[in-house]
Amino acid sequence: MGQFSGIVLLYSCKNLRSGKKLQLKRTFPYYLFFTAPFLLCCKERYQPDIKGGNIEYLVVDGFLNNSSDSTFIRLSLTRKLDSNLLNTGVRNAQMTIEDNSGNTYYYFTELNSDGVYTIPGLTLDNNNKYRLRIKMAGGKQYLSDEITVQRTPPIDSISWKKTSKGVTIYSNTHDPLNNTRYYRWEYTNTWQYHTDYLSRLRYDTAYPGLGQLAGRDNDELIYTCWKTERSFDLLLGSSAKLTEDIIYEYPIRFIASNSIELSVKYSILLKQYALTREAYEYLQNLKKNTEQTGSIFDAQPSELSSNIHTVNNSKETILGFITACNMDSMRIYITNEQVAPWVFGPSCTRFLVPKNSDSIELYFNHLGYIPIEYYNSSVMSPIWGSLPDCADCRRNGGQLQKPGFWQ
Repeated sequence: MGQFSGIVLLYSCKNLRSGKKLQLKRTFPYYLFFTAPFLLCCKERYQPDIKGGNIEYLVVDGFLNNSSDSTFIRLSLTRKLDSNLLNTGVRNAQMTIEDNSGNTYYYFTELNSDGVYTIPGLTLDNNNKYRLRIKMAGGKQYLSDEITVQRTPPIDSISWKKTSKGVTIYSNTHDPLNNTRYYRWEYTNTWQYHTDYLSRLRYDTAYPGLGQLAGRDNDELIYTCWKTERSFDLLLGSSAKLTEDIIYEYPIRFIASNSIELSVKYSILLKQYALTREAYEYLQNLKKNTEQTGSIFDAQPSELSSNIHTVNNSKETILGFITACNMDSMRIYITNEQVAPWVFGPSCTRFLVPKNSDSIELYFNHLGYIPIEYYNSSVMSPIWGSLPDCADCRRNGGQLQKPGFWQ
């Protein structure tokens, strides 16, 4: 039966591609058995004929932070996927904030070569409307629509719940005046973690032979690290369909069970922003286009309607939607004890290295293993060693220096 089905499979694919009909006079189960593989073997790669064009669209990324904190806006240009251009930031632009009468209030300063521009702090009037004006080095100008300054209500709390699958972190907020309705969040999370083994020895190439092994001082230990990552997903919420402006347990982040983030101590800094309905709809479409497309069952990409336009050329495509509001933030900590049992344990082992110069040179220099400690106090005691991932916390991307905010 196996040989016969293979012959039929090859014959069928060949004939299906040539347009010939295939007849299978068998019962229903056998029909499914023979015909199901045809769909797989006849699948061919489709290469669409895509014509190149001008895809250097201006991208304006940021918002007007109406507080004592700095405002950062990045200007960049889109590029082709096969482009070798690494830095797409726009240099030497002039960016200002003006009111609806054309009076200029603030001037941005170019921060770096990546197209980031900044203002130290803003005190915009919530009862007034403003525009963002961009003048490119070549003379082209861009102007935003009138921007309403939103008041962001404070975050009520950050809560979390643990299940067998992991921990979900939630945001809770409300606006008693029912004026906000549309929200955006972003976060920065930092976690403390340890390696499996505490290395009390180090390999020092400055001293030959057995002297290459030396003890570590406390400031040389590579056992504890802190790692920080910021969010990149668009986190959007709305209470527009509710009678009260309340956001309850909006899921911010999920941490899978026994992940490294909660192996010792974890902290999340949550930032909350108020949005206009137009900004919310723009970001919702952007979220669908960037995060929820890729299969035939996902939403189809839709056109994004920016509130920034080219002066004297309304047909040019601009990417970005500028808003203005203050930002509210809150930080919480979660310890390993609070989510116990929670065990992060990579597969680590240690091994003994003979105490002679050749073995030490081989394992701790050429092979790059980490010396941990002596087996015992005898003069010729062998040395415990392990893989770098098991004894050097920096291998997981963290830093040895404790963050200034850490508690």
